Amino acid sequence: MRFEDLHGRRVVVWGAGREGEAALAELTARGIDARVAVTGSGTIPDHLASVGISGEEGLAALLAADVVVKSPGIPRTSDEFQRLTAAGVRLTSLSDLWLAANHSHAIGITGTKGKSTTSAVTTHVLAALGWDSRLVGNVGTAVTGVLTDEQVAVMEVSSYQASSLTVSPRVAVVTSLFPEHLPWHGGFEAYRDDKFNLLAHGPEVVVVSDLQPELRELAAERAPAAALLTPAALGLSVTPDSITWEGVGRLDAHELRLRGGHNVGNAALGLATARAWCGEDFDAPAALASLRDFEPLAHRLEVVPSSDSRTWVDDSLATNPQAVIAALLTYPDAPVVLIVGGSERDLPFGPLIDFLAARTAPTQVVTIGPAGHRFADEAADRIPGLVRAEGFDDAMRRVRSSSLEQAVVLLSPSAPSFDEFVDYRDRSRAFRRAALA
Repeated sequence: MRFEDLHGRRVVVWGAGREGEAALAELTARGIDARVAVTGSGTIPDHLASVGISGEEGLAALLAADVVVKSPGIPRTSDEFQRLTAAGVRLTSLSDLWLAANHSHAIGITGTKGKSTTSAVTTHVLAALGWDSRLVGNVGTAVTGVLTDEQVAVMEVSSYQASSLTVSPRVAVVTSLFPEHLPWHGGFEAYRDDKFNLLAHGPEVVVVSDLQPELRELAAERAPAAALLTPAALGLSVTPDSITWEGVGRLDAHELRLRGGHNVGNAALGLATARAWCGEDFDAPAALASLRDFEPLAHRLEVVPSSDSRTWVDDSLATNPQAVIAALLTYPDAPVVLIVGGSERDLPFGPLIDFLAARTAPTQVVTIGPAGHRFADEAADRIPGLVRAEGFDDAMRRVRSSSLEQAVVLLSPSAPSFDEFVDYRDRSRAFRRAALA
């Protein structure tokens, strides 16, 4: 579906959050009349009161719509979604409408972990090569407007956003695949299928990581006509200490501001994505050299100011067990005080528990929230010194009193923040305050 198909139809935007507001603004700018509806206990913000409707009236407006532009956070497993689909209401999304108009100017990057850093690196490299590159999507800037031939949008695409797409970007990228967001999708297979829907509608090139061979197989199934690239196929090899590009050059990890071997791999994937976009007209030496100037994103292994002798590291965006393992691998020999937990999503903690049980460096784990309590129950007999905290503030007090000196205090929670905080940024602010207390 395209924006121009919406003229003269009854259009309702479902959701009044950041993307819902962006969708309404984009529709209005294109001369399309639309209302905003929220369902359940949601409320309409005051500044949208003139075009908004909520509760049962909101659901009725959605059921009466010709087209509903759904915000990505609304689960497809919800009763309201099921009622709309059963009633035959046409659903779309801002991401899909925008891609229908701009897919030839877009790179879409998805994955369980690594998509934000890979998206940011790709945007940085393309800018260094002279492109007007823009980082949009799940990273925080909604997709709006029309791109010119000199512009490229690098979209970080969540599984929520990918699930609604009927158009693929010209270049589609998958960084990794592990269980996450399972209640929203209805299980791992549905989550996998929603992720790979990014590839299912005619991309020219697909780029996948070398770390999971099954990604190549899935990509070939979903996008059989696309050219398939990996960093290794381009001569890029990665170790925790370096990126080497055959025939181009080498960057040692100490030359990069990125922390963690997994992020070195994400940087290589960003290089491969930029190469996929540019084709043969690609200055590989300049692209590789540009990584020296790349500034890492916040809340990803970010060392924050502290008032004691320990190193406090904000990794608040690590919301699955594999991301926590990657963070711990960044500090293989250092004592670590690890804060784990938050709101529950029923992700399997087994791999993280196995990793911590085998870790030889001194480690103390402090658990918080429903997910942390489950982690503590499952790990109690395998991880000595595990501490259950009664909330985030209590966890910070226990971290302050830890006997591990010269340790890394690592907030890498393996869970979302919604049990106590508005979002991961709010959790990060609380952690940073504690670091300076």
